[in-house]
Amino acid sequence: MTYLAFRNLFQQKFRLALSISGVALAMMLIVLLNGFLAGIYVQVTAYLDHMPADLIVAQDGVTNLLSATSLLPPNTEDLARSVPGVEQLIPIVSQFVILDIHDEKVVAYMVGYEPDIGGGPWALNAGRPPADDDEVVLDWVMAEAHGFALGDTVEILDEEFTVVGLSEGTNSWMASFFFIEKRAAERLLLASGSTSFALLTLEPGADPVRVEIRLRRRLRNVEILPAGVVEQNDLDLLVQIFAVPIKMMAAIAFAVGTAIVGMIIYTATVERVREYGLLKAVGARNRHLYWLVTQQGIFTGLVGVGLGLGLAWLVGQGVMAISPQFLVVFESQAAVTATITGLLMGLLAALLPARYVGKLDPARVFRK
Repeated sequence: MTYLAFRNLFQQKFRLALSISGVALAMMLIVLLNGFLAGIYVQVTAYLDHMPADLIVAQDGVTNLLSATSLLPPNTEDLARSVPGVEQLIPIVSQFVILDIHDEKVVAYMVGYEPDIGGGPWALNAGRPPADDDEVVLDWVMAEAHGFALGDTVEILDEEFTVVGLSEGTNSWMASFFFIEKRAAERLLLASGSTSFALLTLEPGADPVRVEIRLRRRLRNVEILPAGVVEQNDLDLLVQIFAVPIKMMAAIAFAVGTAIVGMIIYTATVERVREYGLLKAVGARNRHLYWLVTQQGIFTGLVGVGLGLGLAWLVGQGVMAISPQFLVVFESQAAVTATITGLLMGLLAALLPARYVGKLDPARVFRK
């Protein structure tokens, strides 16, 4: 049966190539879309992923980092630092701002931090962190896109800043991060001595629940949330709107690939109806014929998966080279998921041909 299955497949090599190509292109689109979605997740949570923060203190009613303006009450930092179990507190001033660069409006996310405490860029592509309140670290993708180099000046909210560093991993499809000293951010926002968020690191062995309870007793009119919850809130707000259409497109690609393979295997089966009728006449059971057709679908699906994964990787690298603001992440689990998806595609594609073979009446086949 296996020999006959592969003989049928390779009888028409062009048709087999079309079938494999259909699966490969569908798989490439599925893997690429899922990689793009995974990249968005990485970009949205990049800042908190690289900060040593267990708990986030924000303004009352603010439950995410990237999509809300926060202003903590006075003395919040001092009160939080004095709570047993808190090892470190990193204050930042952060907010989305609109930059006017070469007569173009550019959305960017400003982070004002204290370099001697932390909260700034976690990796530099070039240069150094800001050492004065008129210096800035730009994301390297943003700098390259707008023609900025180290030593150039950029206007931020009507003030001139000198570019002293270029950060790595701080860009996204939404906006780029840039980093300045906290006092500079306070000045730009006309909010001297203010803090948007306090990032708390707990002492080793400290019970997060107990520390949170102590913080709530000490602090008033603030939100205290685990860093993971804040990240998830950002994802829910900023990513879910894109996740649904991306998943729908992946589902459509799966359906199209399955239909292509099913149609081609069905055509090949109908063309050899006399061979299948002869097999039934000499005693072949339906399960043997089902397995014969199914092998064709599985083979086509697995070969298509291999080609699709390779194509997806090549296209993903090309997209990131041309447009670095788009991150395509291929996780190790993606290969396993793609293989299972390809098998399922092949099995579903074999259903109609298998049903056709199962209903064959040898007598009627040879009377035609």
